[in-house]
Amino acid sequence: MRISELYYQFKPNLVFCLALPVYVILFVTIFSPSLSFYDGWSQGWDNSASLCLPIMAAIELVTVLLSRCILCFVPFSHTLSKTEYFIWMLFEMIITSLFLDLFLSILLHRPYFDLLPSAMLSYLCLNAIPYVIFLMAMILKDLSIQLSEVEHQLVEIRKGVERNDAGMIRFNDEKGNTKLVVSVDRVVSLESAGNYVNILYDDGGKLIRYSLRNTLKGVEKMCSSNGLVRCHRSYLVNLSKIKIIRRTSEGVYAEMDVPNANNIPVSKTYAPELLRLFSES
Repeated sequence: MRISELYYQFKPNLVFCLALPVYVILFVTIFSPSLSFYDGWSQGWDNSASLCLPIMAAIELVTVLLSRCILCFVPFSHTLSKTEYFIWMLFEMIITSLFLDLFLSILLHRPYFDLLPSAMLSYLCLNAIPYVIFLMAMILKDLSIQLSEVEHQLVEIRKGVERNDAGMIRFNDEKGNTKLVVSVDRVVSLESAGNYVNILYDDGGKLIRYSLRNTLKGVEKMCSSNGLVRCHRSYLVNLSKIKIIRRTSEGVYAEMDVPNANNIPVSKTYAPELLRLFSES
């Protein structure tokens, strides 16, 4: 299962980055763990904890913030799955603990690898709570958004069934069940995403992305009869929504006549046919 775009939004990730070091400082200050159960930590720590704790919090802030910036702003070849996202978070925690261990080894004058197991264990245990809270908050918000989308899609299906217009297109999942009914002239494009197809359509000026459990090949037949043509191995595009087909140094792209819609890549295989159909439309 893929993760929602909610996980890529910078605002909730920024809030998490700022809250994480604050949580660590408050936790250590309130509960004041002696750290004596880790051999050698007490020596050198007790006399400088008030200075070192903010430094460690700053290290954590910078490391996690950099990780979230990469996650939010660097384009990936595909949308991360939940497993890949969790692995990313685990590596984020491990990398942060490595930097904190470097600081502690300098502070306590201890060999880096001698402190590494205890530093990593303490960091993972201490930060498990905020990470779990953040994930649960994102999951609950994601479920709320999905529920709203499902309710909206049910309304669309009812409208389509009641009207039974020729201009309506019914998108069926891999089992043949109708999941989305929408006017053909509102569909912008379809994108393959593994076992899913992302259907992008215009809803009163707002772009809606609906994930249908099916393959692009599975929906291509119903789409081709409604003016949606393949322009790429991973894309189908609505001819009526194309503003211009542009060739750049990076390849051929269809610029969409829809606000906030991304350009659709056009592969060499499908470019001649798409140009012919576009010129005739």
